[in-house]
Amino acid sequence: MNALPRLTTENVTLFDPLILAVDTSSKVTSLAIASGNKLLRSSGQLQDQKRSETLWSDVESLLSGFGKTISDVSLFGVCTGPGGFTGLRVGIAAVKGLSLATGKPIVGVTSLEASAVSAEASGLCCVMVNAYKGEVYSQLFALNGDDLPQSKNEAMVSSYQKALERVSDIKKLTLAGDAVETGNEIIQDFVASHQECEWVVKETRQELAVSIAKMAYLKNIRQAFDHPDTLRACYVRPSEAEIKLSLGLLGSKIKRSMRREQS
Repeated sequence: MNALPRLTTENVTLFDPLILAVDTSSKVTSLAIASGNKLLRSSGQLQDQKRSETLWSDVESLLSGFGKTISDVSLFGVCTGPGGFTGLRVGIAAVKGLSLATGKPIVGVTSLEASAVSAEASGLCCVMVNAYKGEVYSQLFALNGDDLPQSKNEAMVSSYQKALERVSDIKKLTLAGDAVETGNEIIQDFVASHQECEWVVKETRQELAVSIAKMAYLKNIRQAFDHPDTLRACYVRPSEAEIKLSLGLLGSKIKRSMRREQS
């Protein structure tokens, strides 16, 4: 068996790498291909349970539109969550495999970071991403033009109310992320009760993979890469299986499998 190529940045140009970005954190799978900071094409579509079967063909189709193949990609970007557990595993595993097979670098970007970039705002931005069951993932970022978003607190999962209360002392704030539309009524009621706040709501209007490609480009300039062996999903909250494991409700084989996955 031939050895896999050594992971290297030798063939990654500093300013115009061909970037492939993948997001499988939500019910929409999005892909983007960019040359440096120029977006070439993006796609987004609702997925069913066959996402793992169609992802590779979707990637091939996107690249072939420019006469490219996976070997032409210089840098991979992937969403690490938080989001749907199964979808995240599919996307991360696929991009890890591509990175290892080609020897090209990989950049992990959280869905919260990518949503902050999508806001195209400046100043403080509270991102809220749908966690379903009436909950949201939220995190506060400082945005400065085309620079990378800087986190100002830890990501958390909570009700809309608690997420808003955590930033209620900030007068000027942008609210962004896919959860701001579904929680619009709650947000507007909260803003109305805090009249001193100058808050702007921005809905996410582009595929998240586009923002992941932007962040991959910025991290490439800084040579801030992740390694496929150590890149991990950012779940924020434990999965149902992990909760059952902590309560002793899983069989011994499943326990061993989960512990191997976490190690």
